[in-house]
Amino acid sequence: MKDILLDKEEFKLFNDDDQFGFFYDEDGWPTENASDEFDLKVDELYKKYDYIVVDFRDNIYGLKNEKKELEMSDVMEAYDIAREVKE
Repeated sequence: MKDILLDKEEFKLFNDDDQFGFFYDEDGWPTENASDEFDLKVDELYKKYDYIVVDFRDNIYGLKNEKKELEMSDVMEAYDIAREVKE
């Protein structure tokens, strides 16, 4: 199975309402202004990476200059959700 590359707009659909917790606080909870800050946080993430990549093992990576950096591992249903976004 191929890795799925998500551009910024696809990532917003994939991580709708920060369902995967990319932008949670250090205690693992949504921040107080999470929904208001979501687009800004995504913009910051895409300054760091060119794409977000999801592999068939439900691992999520940031991709910059063809180098992958693991962001999250074993994220339940990440691959299936990314595949739906790409359809």
